[in-house]
Amino acid sequence: MLKKYVFKPLKNLIIIFGITFVLLEIVLAIYIRVAEVKIELPTYTFQNTQNFWFDLNEDFGTLHLPNDEYRQKKYCFDVVYTSNSKGFRDVEREVISNTKRVVALGDSFTEGIGVNLEDRLTNLLEKDKNIPHLNFGLAGNFGPTQYFMLYKTLARKYSHEAVLVGILPSNDFIDDDYEIALKVAGDRYKPFLNGTYPNYELEYHTDSIQKSKARPRKQGFIHKTLKNFTNSYNMYRYLRVMRRVKAIPQDELLDASKVPSYFNYTEKQFNRMRYSIEVIKKLAGDRPVMIYSIPIEKEIKAYREHGKNSLGERLKAVCDSINVEYLDLLPKTESFTTEEYEALFLSCDGHWSEAGNAFAKKHIESYFTYYKK
Repeated sequence: MLKKYVFKPLKNLIIIFGITFVLLEIVLAIYIRVAEVKIELPTYTFQNTQNFWFDLNEDFGTLHLPNDEYRQKKYCFDVVYTSNSKGFRDVEREVISNTKRVVALGDSFTEGIGVNLEDRLTNLLEKDKNIPHLNFGLAGNFGPTQYFMLYKTLARKYSHEAVLVGILPSNDFIDDDYEIALKVAGDRYKPFLNGTYPNYELEYHTDSIQKSKARPRKQGFIHKTLKNFTNSYNMYRYLRVMRRVKAIPQDELLDASKVPSYFNYTEKQFNRMRYSIEVIKKLAGDRPVMIYSIPIEKEIKAYREHGKNSLGERLKAVCDSINVEYLDLLPKTESFTTEEYEALFLSCDGHWSEAGNAFAKKHIESYFTYYKK
């Protein structure tokens, strides 16, 4: 009799909780799509046993585990990423080759988040020009200081005759700003430039890569289950990240909704970007270095409203002074309708869509001297 009185309420509680949880999952699934929340969705498989981006390299931080696989699913794409034996999202590449090759540096836009390999910028260039493009792009808060450190310590060891570098002002200024990044990702291991231009020294968040929060760790069964099978857990993690982003000091922003970008940057932030470009050129020697800057959707809208683009002008002046070609993709969107420039980006993510990668490929191969030989 006692068991009956104990277990019946418990059974009812479990049923109520189960129904509530199912309803919550349904509501969140609808809300994520209607509100266009940029969040990873459950794959309903155990395909993802851990993350894909880790702090693994003691020189530049972020890298993938070798020969790894990760499926990223959002409401507008479902893509499986794979890494080669060196930890990059690329096919296997020989260190020494007699073939003409290009080293590509950059962040998540270069790595090709949200698109399949065949639709990615470097793959499109490789196919069209029949020139292998070694993709060293990395997502995971990867900025210009990391670009030149990756090139200095690893990428330039691969035989190549040109370097292609993508600059993303909408987060490259933040990724290279020690004070801001400390508030957003202070538990990560990554290099920063400390000092004043051009006298910088490298400084790392955390004094050891082993102290980084983004280290490979065995994930428990509960975590793997929640991440791969529930919207609730993924929403919770997303909200935690957004709370950290809001910790950026307001005096660093144009307003509460905008971060440093094409139209809002300090001299210190610009000089760090300038220095990184100069270091890459110095390391490249006589090889041509091609720099292109990438606007995001909000910046295209702002450019149409204000018509000013001081960053593009200043980057061109810097590049001209060191014999580097510079392509600003922002003015290339001037003739686009709203629908046309919105189509360049994934609605659920903000990275280039297939159309965006094709747009960049078109202008890059028609602008840079190297591709017109």
